[in-house]
Amino acid sequence: MSDPSPEELLQTAFERHRSGDAAGAVVLYDAILVQNPDHVDALRLLASARRSLGDLAGALILYERVLRLAPDNGEIGGEIWFNFGNALVDAGRSAEAVPAYQRAVALQPGNADVAANLGIAHANGGAFALAAEAYRLALSIDPAHKTSLHNLGNALGELGDPFGAVENLRAAVRLYPDLAEAHYNLSLALLRLGDFSQGFAEYEWRWKTPGFPAVARHQAITDWDGRPFAGKRLLVHAEQGLGDTIQFVKLLPLVKSLGGEVILQVPERLVRLLRDIPGADRVICEDPPAGSVDLQVPLLGLPHRLQLTPGAVPPAISYLAAEPKLIDVWKHRLALDAGAKAIGFVWQGNPASPVERGRSLDGPLALAPFAALVDVRLIALQKLEAHRLEPAETPSGRKVAGLPFLLEHPGPDFDAGPDAFVDTAAIMASLSAMVSVCTAPLHLAGALGTPSVALLKRVPDWRWMMGRHDSPWYPGMRLCRQPDETGFAPAIEMAADEIARLLAVQP
Repeated sequence: MSDPSPEELLQTAFERHRSGDAAGAVVLYDAILVQNPDHVDALRLLASARRSLGDLAGALILYERVLRLAPDNGEIGGEIWFNFGNALVDAGRSAEAVPAYQRAVALQPGNADVAANLGIAHANGGAFALAAEAYRLALSIDPAHKTSLHNLGNALGELGDPFGAVENLRAAVRLYPDLAEAHYNLSLALLRLGDFSQGFAEYEWRWKTPGFPAVARHQAITDWDGRPFAGKRLLVHAEQGLGDTIQFVKLLPLVKSLGGEVILQVPERLVRLLRDIPGADRVICEDPPAGSVDLQVPLLGLPHRLQLTPGAVPPAISYLAAEPKLIDVWKHRLALDAGAKAIGFVWQGNPASPVERGRSLDGPLALAPFAALVDVRLIALQKLEAHRLEPAETPSGRKVAGLPFLLEHPGPDFDAGPDAFVDTAAIMASLSAMVSVCTAPLHLAGALGTPSVALLKRVPDWRWMMGRHDSPWYPGMRLCRQPDETGFAPAIEMAADEIARLLAVQP
């Protein structure tokens, strides 16, 4: 019996790959290449199989090799460039994928998937206008293209067009009612517009959205639907970031007004900060014993269940308080005597956060306009490693290193313990004002009632909505937004003016 021909081996390998046996297909593709090292079909299919197995480096080498051999034309050429682009995106090299997809679009002008993936590569690099153009091209080929319809809505949202975002995302959920990502992103677009009613209803889809950073918990306990619960125990549990928790615990008094015992579950790091939060009978970090609570609700599910509107957010200027003993400790250590004017600063969020892109300043040097304020101390409340500090003739003996102006720092032991933000809160209690980008200390300042200014990117996180200079969540806060894509400098100048006006009316 004669050995199978390369074409027969190729067909068998392809069928194995298509059935899910990528490893078995690789063996056969390799066998073909032993006989013919330049077999274009074997090379491109082997590259695809290696990508399926997670060997992106091997796949990319093979794609580069086959692109040197294959004719750069026709359907097969377009397919190779398309798959090369996909492998580059998988490898985190979206910028390099753009020209690969552009070549694939030129070779396959009627392929909506190719145009959509070009849009994704642009969006990964923050080029949302180009991404929108690519998604529109895909939709001109296939008006019901799921990825493009959904992603165009996201791109328009990032471009500051929430109405266009809502229109496209509504179209996506009409055509694909089970597409969780479209419902979730529709919720963010609606919330940016201040539509709490529909926005928080759609936000319930977050648990079904792939890649959502939290996991649904306590599913064996009956979900609270917002109705009165007299005589019962309700577990309200934190679900996302520390800033989210600090923001939404403001709603607990509304919850408490509807019934029985309210138990707040938060990460252990926040128990000390929140232990006296109004509206909670107990604050815990551990899971309650089985059968000890009657109802449960995730913290950011409260607005939907309470049928909250922007005008119905509790108006309290402060709902957290720092510990008096720590206030005295830090007031003495930083010499924050009565009458002394001092501004606190945070310029960077968590670099690992999925919302980090564009929300942080390039560094503390960007805060230089505040140094022009007369008789005002500037104090960094940014957690910094010791090497980013240097000795200084300041009450704490430390300042942020490498700046042409004095930006004091509390020192490397500031908030170094297991409890988050207890030192930060104590210092904020003695400050004249706080300036921060969109991160947890900004929410803390708002919750404490410390006069504060938020530095926000042009299209900020949904909670700040669009166009407003105030927030229903924090009556003592002013919002300074980037007016365009030129960076934070204009917003910082506006913030410095806001602080100057605020200090002028303080005693």
